[in-house]
Amino acid sequence: MKKIISMLSPYWKIAFLTSAMFLIACSGGSGGGGSDRVADISGGSGDGTFVYNGASPQSDEVQSFKIAFYDNLVIEERCGRCHTPGGEAGSIDFVNRDDVNLAWQAAKLRVNLVEPSSSAIVTKVAGGHQCWLGSDKAATCAVTLTGYIEAWASGASQGVSLVSLSPRTIYSPDAEIKFFPPDLVDAQDLGAPIDDLMTLTRTYCSNCHNEAVAVPQAPYFASSDDDIAYAALKTKVDLNNPAQSRLVLRLADDQHQCWSDCESDAATMNTAIQNFAALVAVSGVDDNLAFSMAQTLSGDGIAAASGGRYETDIIAKWEFREGSGVTVADTSGTRPEIELTLSGEVTWLGGGGVRFDGGKAQGGVGSSEKLANLISTTGEYSIEAWVAPYNVTQEDAWMIGYSGGVNNRNFLAAQNLYAYDFYNRGSVNDDNGAGEPLVTTENDAVDFAQAALQHVVMTYDPIAGRKIYVNGVDTGAVDDVGGGLINSWNTSFALTLGNSVGFDRPWLGAMRMVAVHNRKLTVEQINLNFEAGVGTSYYLLFSVADLVDEPNCRVTTVDAASSDYCYVGFNVSEYDEFSYLFKTPFFVNLNPSDNSINFNLEGIRLGINSKLANVGQAFLNISDSISDNNFTEIDPQLVNNGQLLSPIGTIIALESGPDQDVFFLAFDEIGSNTSVVSDGADNSGSFSYSLVGVESPDLAMKTFDEINKTYAEITGVSSSRSEPAGAAFYNLKLQLPSVADFKTFSSSHVMAATQLAAAYCDELVADVALRESFFPGFFAAGSAPLDAEAVADSSWNDDVVAPLVNKGMNTGVFDAAGRTKIEGEVKNLIDLLRDCGGTCASDKTYEVVKGACIATLTSGAVMVD
Repeated sequence: MKKIISMLSPYWKIAFLTSAMFLIACSGGSGGGGSDRVADISGGSGDGTFVYNGASPQSDEVQSFKIAFYDNLVIEERCGRCHTPGGEAGSIDFVNRDDVNLAWQAAKLRVNLVEPSSSAIVTKVAGGHQCWLGSDKAATCAVTLTGYIEAWASGASQGVSLVSLSPRTIYSPDAEIKFFPPDLVDAQDLGAPIDDLMTLTRTYCSNCHNEAVAVPQAPYFASSDDDIAYAALKTKVDLNNPAQSRLVLRLADDQHQCWSDCESDAATMNTAIQNFAALVAVSGVDDNLAFSMAQTLSGDGIAAASGGRYETDIIAKWEFREGSGVTVADTSGTRPEIELTLSGEVTWLGGGGVRFDGGKAQGGVGSSEKLANLISTTGEYSIEAWVAPYNVTQEDAWMIGYSGGVNNRNFLAAQNLYAYDFYNRGSVNDDNGAGEPLVTTENDAVDFAQAALQHVVMTYDPIAGRKIYVNGVDTGAVDDVGGGLINSWNTSFALTLGNSVGFDRPWLGAMRMVAVHNRKLTVEQINLNFEAGVGTSYYLLFSVADLVDEPNCRVTTVDAASSDYCYVGFNVSEYDEFSYLFKTPFFVNLNPSDNSINFNLEGIRLGINSKLANVGQAFLNISDSISDNNFTEIDPQLVNNGQLLSPIGTIIALESGPDQDVFFLAFDEIGSNTSVVSDGADNSGSFSYSLVGVESPDLAMKTFDEINKTYAEITGVSSSRSEPAGAAFYNLKLQLPSVADFKTFSSSHVMAATQLAAAYCDELVADVALRESFFPGFFAAGSAPLDAEAVADSSWNDDVVAPLVNKGMNTGVFDAAGRTKIEGEVKNLIDLLRDCGGTCASDKTYEVVKGACIATLTSGAVMVD
């Protein structure tokens, strides 16, 4: 393998290696040990009690408030000691112990049911006010409170949360705003202050905010790697208001890890930031562009509804919203909450999530006990998670476990290569959770575990036993021993994510959400939760009132105040720690008295920090006549109607983070305004762009639809969504290239293209008629498979490699020498795969041909446009 990889360019090496991995058993252990079990690291449940004997709730909304919010906060250990009549210090009686109806009235003054995270109660606690977990865990308490309010809002609206768009604060992206230089070299060109600032953080923050220490805490602005440190620093420094930089506020307000006197340390940090900010020039938007007003994600975005999920029987839930620190809140609302503690190599991801690189998240034994207690009462349960494995080569990797060690577990969800495994301890297999025979998604035809974001649900009931679902699809995994009773679970075990309690079963990947239900989810409920998606998303509204000659788009009152009502909006979220996802653009007129409109709109371009984004310009082909006659429902979560402009999404790079990145839109044409931009000399429709005078290359990468169409045309396999390969395309579409520029192509695109190629090649080789037609000299009609190792080299060259390259070769791109090189690489891979050390298995020939097919489809011969 090393020989092959060394011959390939970086991206194609990844493709060939992944192709080999597509062609490449898990033992759970038993016995009664337990030496791996660790102590309760979160201090137990801390669960207080209170029996309410006051007036009955006067409405369904008050009852929803009581169940979701009041009952969780009324105990003395939380808010009941103060915020009730006669309490110690509270002035707002939102947990009135005598009358829940009066508590409801008081709480309504301090919560925002439309945007729960902006509620006064949440922001107060986030600022350090009486967090019941401790002053250093304010973010965890704030996330927990947000979950209570969301549950209250969902119950008050019978489970359907709707969002009403409202006019936004208007400011121009062309204002005098400073942005970080794109990379450290550019920053250092400005002078020494950037090095002074980085030296300061490394001197006093490197014990924690450094990826190389024993317990690293993101962001790594004190990393010894200059590029990592600079990228992280940009997310915590405000060049336009240095005193409001997170680095300064943490020292001044939170008194976080001060090295001498906190006030003095904050002043020192503020001065260092000011010195660098003074050197950074103010940015401006290109005058050739017709651009909208600006928005930031966290400051201006309207949070999308969190409803739409089935959570009636949820008993634990982790959404990883904190973004920093070492604790994760259980937002299920079912006490005692299982607060998780992060340790080892764990990194926070933007938009809600964590990445495990050998570390773990662990709950306390006392709080974890609720899983055994609540599941034993129903005899059934479901584990639900949004996960993204980082590879498909890891074996016996523990994703979610309730255990005391590798040989002692109540339940376990694990990854094993391309399969997900499910272990359960019950009356029919009381073997410390080894769970034999194993229930797994391992399948010769389908690789269910993929290096992509997936919705994985594992259910258990006493009749059918264990089942596994991936992205809403029943994997067909069967529990041969059936169900049974859950009557032997060990309550001294702890819940862990990403590893075992002893750090000896690491899982490498990202988690966006994990939940446990004490009921078996039905197929309908699983699909409802799959369709609801994961992560916090926002509606960003970009005012176009200046660009549209419509009197009702901006209304000025007698006191000279004005409101903008006409917006082009996007649903936006942090896709990962490096990028944003922009999807489903729409137009909306929020004028309450007159929403009539009529103008033309062509070509939307995404802008960030005063310039057009270098990648992700997927909306250039939009061309619509905007009219109120076309207004319909644009999103099931929105009260407002409008005009949907496109159903697709795209990804652009994150620069300074959701607090500071300033977005805007530019339009090729909107009303009577136009932009002066060029999309290359041949105007080929490539999604890359350049300003006038900057040439675009003649070669580019195929985009997602082109890749899918090419694979279908080469192999002859149907691209219909009802067929396996077509379905695979729709699952992978957002991970494939959306722009044609070489500069945008990354290893993640290679991985997605390889997964799609595998789906097409698998169908090609599995279908008798297709394979005999494609490889007529190799698979003779009706012939039995040959021994892969015994087949002559010439046959592999002439009858397998030649047909693949002939049909896959992109004409006019590679010369004869290039073709010979590609043929050689495919042949080298075949030689590697067909080396069985003797006689090959009967199906080995098919696997080798499939591998050669995948390697060809993901090579430059096919992918270059």
